[in-house]
Amino acid sequence: MADTGAFNIDLPLFGTVTTDLESLFGTGKDALSELGSLTLGGEAFGEIGSLVGSVNGELHDNLLSSLTSGMGLFGTLNGALQCCASDYASLDTMVSDSFGALGIGGSLPATPAAGTSPADVNKWWNGLSGDQQANLLSSDATQIGAMDGVPADVRDAANRSVLSNLQTQTQQQITDLKNTPTSPYDPEGYAAMDQQKQIDALQGKLDGMNELQKVIGNGGTGATQKYLLGVDTNGIGHAIVASGDPDTASNVVTVVPGVSTDLSAGHVDQYTTAADTIVNSAHNADPTQSTSAVAWMNYNAPSSVPGALFSGPAQAGGPVLDNFQQGLYATHDPGDPLHTTVIGHSYGTTVVGEATQAPGGLHADDVVLAASPGTNVDNAAAMNVPGGASHVWATRDDNDPIVWAEGFHDTDPVTPAFGAHVFNGGVGPSGLVAAHDYYFDPSSPAMANFGQIATGHYNQVTSPPPVQADPSWSFPIE
Repeated sequence: MADTGAFNIDLPLFGTVTTDLESLFGTGKDALSELGSLTLGGEAFGEIGSLVGSVNGELHDNLLSSLTSGMGLFGTLNGALQCCASDYASLDTMVSDSFGALGIGGSLPATPAAGTSPADVNKWWNGLSGDQQANLLSSDATQIGAMDGVPADVRDAANRSVLSNLQTQTQQQITDLKNTPTSPYDPEGYAAMDQQKQIDALQGKLDGMNELQKVIGNGGTGATQKYLLGVDTNGIGHAIVASGDPDTASNVVTVVPGVSTDLSAGHVDQYTTAADTIVNSAHNADPTQSTSAVAWMNYNAPSSVPGALFSGPAQAGGPVLDNFQQGLYATHDPGDPLHTTVIGHSYGTTVVGEATQAPGGLHADDVVLAASPGTNVDNAAAMNVPGGASHVWATRDDNDPIVWAEGFHDTDPVTPAFGAHVFNGGVGPSGLVAAHDYYFDPSSPAMANFGQIATGHYNQVTSPPPVQADPSWSFPIE
């Protein structure tokens, strides 16, 4: 580095200089006053950078022209300020570096590469200045909102902005398609049918986003604050909604839904309501503990029962779920203990099973398998839950048609061979869908048991009633 010489200020004339420079620097007045008290050598330019770095972001865009004007002004004051060219160049470099590091006026700080652990993401985020965080939140809300390891309130703020933009974009896509004439050389109407199919798909997502907006806007079915931890319209569309703040709650429950889950109004309502109900159940189990429940609709669920015969969606979704669970621990208040429960429903239990096979196992204290067609794992011990098989739970209501899928994805979790704690799921309604979704009914035994497990009151979890023999299968004894 070249010799920077000295940076000397004639103090008797500095008051006059400062008065004129204030009109150039605006909000830099305090920094200039600090400079007026210093006689700096080349080795102190770092301090100059720090001082100027405190000036508002608007200063940077005009900094060089301001300094140039200031140099001219100083020159007319009989050499009150002596500054060699190398001083100026060094000052310019130091100031630019200072602003760049702060994310003000220059390039934003680099975001973590894909695959970075949530713990490291959290360290990165917490290491940024307030200005850097605000600038990233403003300029790249989509990435910040989707990043496990970023605090829940920050993701919520980012994703509310993302949701609003997606609603506008989707509505515009629908309008554009409706205004696009189809070919007159299509007598069978195939082009028109294809166009309408696209419109219907977009409208379904828009309806889901409008429902999502309603849920996060008024707290949903209860008074609990909602946190939008993720939203996108890619493929079938996805959303993550927490009922209660997962970063401060004592207990966090993650609900993983099953077949056909997508960004539709029906599913948004169904699973955000389920999350609310779980929070209420946990409160009933132990009013002294705070609980947050997350509707995790963030994998590409099979669109139909035949599609659920395949493991591909679960294998793709499992690592994503595990990463989310790691993020819960990374952002949680380190001063408070955290107890986590993951509840898989239907094909969601297969996703949970795949997540437990991630390196180090799934980050969850308890795993609950409701209405499972199998988890692709042989037994409870192989699910790698930190507390062992005693923290793997399973249930199935007596009318659930999922019994027909027994063995589709390895051992049925409610059988003795699997080795889970089997608890009372009740007797659901006679309708196929109603019975399959009965677990999330506020009055179901399963829901009461979800609350007991979430709060760690394991001795209050109820067992299934004894199986009654069917009289039609009995034979008279002679």
